[in-house]
Amino acid sequence: MAEQPYIPGGRSGRRPLARRRLPPGLLRPAPAPRKGPAGWGARVLFGLAALAALLLVGGAITAYASYAQLANSLEGRLDTLQKHQGFQTSRIYDRHGTLLYEFFDAGKRTRVPLKQISPLLRNATIAIEDKTFFKNSGVDYEGIAKAVYRAVSAGEEQGGASTITQQLIKQAVLTEEEKAPENRYKRKITEIILAQELSQRYSKDDILELYLNEIYYGNLAYGIEAASNVYFNKHASELTLAQASLLAGLPQLPNVYDPINYLEGGALRGIQLGDSWLAPDYTFPDGTPPPKKRQAAVLTQMVDEGYVTEAEARAAAAEDLRFSSQVAPINAPHFVFYVRKLLEESEEYGPQFINQGLSIYTTLDLDMQRMVQQKAAERIRDLAERNIHNAAVVVMQPNSGEILSMVGSIDYNASVPTSTKGEKGNVLDGQVNVTTRDRQPGSALKPFTYLSAMDQGMTPESILWDVPTEFPPFGPNSYKPLNYNGKWNGPLRIRTALANSLNIPAVKALKFAGIQNTLDLLHRAGIKGLQNPPGYYGLALTLGGGEVTPLDLTAAYNTLASGGTYYSPMAILKIVDSRGNVREFRPEPHPNAINSDHVAIVTDMMSDDTARAPIWGLNSKLKLSRPAAVKTGTSNDWRDAWTVGFTPYVTVGVWSGNNNNEPTAKVESLTGGGVIWHNVMEELFANAKFGQVLSEPYNGAPPLEFKLPKTVVRRPLCEIPGPFNRYSQELFSPDMLERKTKDEPTATADATAEATAGGVQNGCAAFRELTVAKLGDAPAPAEGDSPDQPALNSANYCRPVDGVAIPQGMLTTIQTWNVPPLDPDEKVEYRWQGGSAVAPDQIPNCTEAMVASVAPPGSIKLPDLRGFGENQAKEKLAELGITNVYVDYQSRERIPQIFDSTAPYAVVSTLPGPGEWVPPGSTVVLGVRAPDAAPPAPGGEPTPGGEPAAPPTEVPTPPVP
Repeated sequence: MAEQPYIPGGRSGRRPLARRRLPPGLLRPAPAPRKGPAGWGARVLFGLAALAALLLVGGAITAYASYAQLANSLEGRLDTLQKHQGFQTSRIYDRHGTLLYEFFDAGKRTRVPLKQISPLLRNATIAIEDKTFFKNSGVDYEGIAKAVYRAVSAGEEQGGASTITQQLIKQAVLTEEEKAPENRYKRKITEIILAQELSQRYSKDDILELYLNEIYYGNLAYGIEAASNVYFNKHASELTLAQASLLAGLPQLPNVYDPINYLEGGALRGIQLGDSWLAPDYTFPDGTPPPKKRQAAVLTQMVDEGYVTEAEARAAAAEDLRFSSQVAPINAPHFVFYVRKLLEESEEYGPQFINQGLSIYTTLDLDMQRMVQQKAAERIRDLAERNIHNAAVVVMQPNSGEILSMVGSIDYNASVPTSTKGEKGNVLDGQVNVTTRDRQPGSALKPFTYLSAMDQGMTPESILWDVPTEFPPFGPNSYKPLNYNGKWNGPLRIRTALANSLNIPAVKALKFAGIQNTLDLLHRAGIKGLQNPPGYYGLALTLGGGEVTPLDLTAAYNTLASGGTYYSPMAILKIVDSRGNVREFRPEPHPNAINSDHVAIVTDMMSDDTARAPIWGLNSKLKLSRPAAVKTGTSNDWRDAWTVGFTPYVTVGVWSGNNNNEPTAKVESLTGGGVIWHNVMEELFANAKFGQVLSEPYNGAPPLEFKLPKTVVRRPLCEIPGPFNRYSQELFSPDMLERKTKDEPTATADATAEATAGGVQNGCAAFRELTVAKLGDAPAPAEGDSPDQPALNSANYCRPVDGVAIPQGMLTTIQTWNVPPLDPDEKVEYRWQGGSAVAPDQIPNCTEAMVASVAPPGSIKLPDLRGFGENQAKEKLAELGITNVYVDYQSRERIPQIFDSTAPYAVVSTLPGPGEWVPPGSTVVLGVRAPDAAPPAPGGEPTPGGEPAAPPTEVPTPPVP
């Protein structure tokens, strides 16, 4: 049933639009020309002046006639205020036609007389919307002139200058056709005419009453009485200054200024305004939410107009506001409100779209939405004891950008306050849509860092040094990134650096690529944030030094899944209006946002389970039953844990953490978001219904494997040592191969130049093998928590030179490194777990004294005789020229662990040990397993007990390998 209109003061009649006559002055005939002796020239000039006057009068007459004609055509339009009916309900559906929500009017509008509306709200509304309301004739001509001036100055159309009376005309009188963007100029003129007429018919109080009962305040509240109830559970007459100033600012953009989206601990926190807060250019503190900024703007106008004092305004801004429960019986509420915001901010529909009887068919799959929410909630419940309480998930489709699922929290209706000492707020604010809130992405931006570096010349062959590195500012505040496990891994390449999420290689890649270049690439990929200058983020950008929304980050990964083409996130498939007219929406592609060849190479790296093995191990939760590329990210202090990845036909992004940003109990990305990502992906694979949805763009046969472009080829690599470098081939794009050919060093090139050809280090020139003489086994300084690290110590070697004889047994081969040239902006230590970078010039030349200290002239290197029989060992020593041999028979008491497993008369140890040098004339002691019935002791009678006599000195028993 149509809603009966409320007419202030019981008015039922109207004053008709009068047909006005032109003012007599405009019709007065021109005076006759003076007669006299004036010449023809004077007559001509006079005639021209008269003609100009006639044209001016004629133009005025024509303009006024047009005005009168339009005014006459509008006669009766104000009757709409008496015949005004309630709006039609708009409905939103999922992609299959399942109802998600109804934007209904019942219970959300309660008309009240002006005397039942708080004077604070009335004054706040007039101050922010139409400060000349009680003075103007329904139109603010000065404001219009200023708006025109701003538009001319800016070179584009500017909003503003609409009075409260004009806004009422627009909302309650004009048709949807008249409000269409293409009719905006005629609409403005119509508003002006009807606003003036309305001001003549009704008093200002009546107009204000109509306006305050008509305007939309967001969250389904039409009129101030409904808004007071929806937001604060009170009557409009009971509003405080803080509440009134907040509500008065909502009608301009209800969803943008919606305070419910910015609650902390169930309240919109107050702000302390600075001394210059009344100034037009006042800068709010970082993190000030939009509704508080808008409230401050209202309070500023109220102070300027004398409605409140500055002290009263400051107190209102500082007040925490608590709101009524916003429990809504709707499906996929975060997605519904996301779509609502899109429509409210669009020129075509605007905030009043919910009144227009629209049927909105979205991209969402409700069954998929419920499955994703269930998987997220299950995992968070499992981890509750580790102080992690929320998760957000976005599912998108490559090559279209369609949002198939948007889970903004694990439970829309839940709110859990923190129990951690020293923390504030809620660890779970269910009504906050985290998918559209900024969070630190940790290492999840690294794929884009390497893509940016590839644009600047880095290739998969390039060497990156994962070693302790310090960046400016040097000193106590220097930037010294660490890896997740606290270890350094030495020289490696992009594939394993990215797959294992190593930090120093990513930071150095960002430095090579350039921060601005990387920000530009991220923006092209779909990141809307990160709008500060490069210096704001610094090299920490690639490790999560900025903030992004889960929706934007998923869209950026969806760009990778789409081969480098960015598709704007798409939430609406079609809209059917109340007359059955259909408006269909299409994907919005932005081709070549990122080099497609480079995307294919990085995707291959991100889907390489073997490359992840050194840190994650094989077959972790990141490996699925179908090929998938994935990257994790954990922010500082364990506040945010991300996993984002894709197959060729679906992209899933997961954030997990706490709403109030408090740290979790060291829940890293794989444990938090990684498990959710894995479980969601596998369910998408297994469920036939979901498979049908995902197959729609591919005629029922989605691509299961990643396919490399024909332009990307596989080429051999110069292998480098270490557990992170166990592969000998890599992928290259044409631009990489062209650059590689151009930068090939010549045979006579300097080693340092070779190591940095083209500005980056390549494997073939990064190291070389060197023949040296081994002097000893002194350990290198241990790295981290590994005191037994077998690092290379240059003091153990010398380089052979002419004139110094070196026994063949002293010679060995080691690897030396051509480290990058010194960079004044870095302090680098070339050491890592299991090695260090020894350069050739760090190894001294051999001298006779060095050689003699290890192997005096005539020395013989003792072979490993363990396992030989006694006589075989003696024969072997004789062949080497060693004739001084002493046999030490060892009983069960001396070698209990190996006695029974060793044959009698077998050699179990030697002194000197294997590999040591025996100077001329020295004695070699053979430790031999004694027989069960001992022979006589050498040089004497058997000892008591029948065992061989002990040697003159104790002979240690080296361990048997």
